Amino acid sequence: MNKKKILITGYPHTGTSILKSKFGECKNVYEVVNEVFEIDNNHILNSGDSEFVLIKTPVIPMEIRVHGVKFLTIDAPKSIYKDYKVIFMTRNPWNLFTSVIKAGDDPLSHETWHLSPKYAFTVEEYLVSLDRFMEARNGNFPNIYTIKYEDLFENNNQKIKTIMGEIGLIYDDDIFETQTKEYRFKKDIKFTQTERPQLYDRNQMRTWQLNQPFQNMNGEVDIPDELSDILENSPIIKQLGYTDPRKIK
Repeated sequence: MNKKKILITGYPHTGTSILKSKFGECKNVYEVVNEVFEIDNNHILNSGDSEFVLIKTPVIPMEIRVHGVKFLTIDAPKSIYKDYKVIFMTRNPWNLFTSVIKAGDDPLSHETWHLSPKYAFTVEEYLVSLDRFMEARNGNFPNIYTIKYEDLFENNNQKIKTIMGEIGLIYDDDIFETQTKEYRFKKDIKFTQTERPQLYDRNQMRTWQLNQPFQNMNGEVDIPDELSDILENSPIIKQLGYTDPRKIK
């Protein structure tokens, strides 16, 4: 079965889950609910008549992190993603790390990737993700798209609509105002709470967040000064136009 493949990826807490849920509203898309790194034969078989199969990764895949986004292109035949449409996300780091810290992770940890999965949430890994994001944004690759979390909600959602149109997705404009189904990030976790769950219940919290109105959730910033200093002194963060929201009058 000749299916077209879509991968949504980015640093954790950049909005990849809600973006995937909105892509999953498109009429010709089969959404793989659980986070995975690759589309397999079972996903293809379960996709029915859908033209596209859609996945998202929980973190940036290692081959993208190590080899760069050029490794996703057709001239890199060893890449498992060379025939995917890839959407790469990023987000204002002050808001992002506020979310990361609330979830119980330490962005100032210096644990290595191989010793702990918590390395995926460090500020060092975020800066690596920005290098890859900028490479994708500036490289004019026909199969790789970039979007900032903040741009999801601007100009009547035009940035998302443009990407969906270029890929060939079929959707109604009202998917950004309403949802036709319950959004999940895991198949076995249902949306059951009308009130915000406790932070310690991460599965229910993430499910609850996915099913809130589609709007910018960047709010109050609360991160350590040491982390904020690292962000303020990063040239690539400045290049992307990100600043500390607390300093914007």
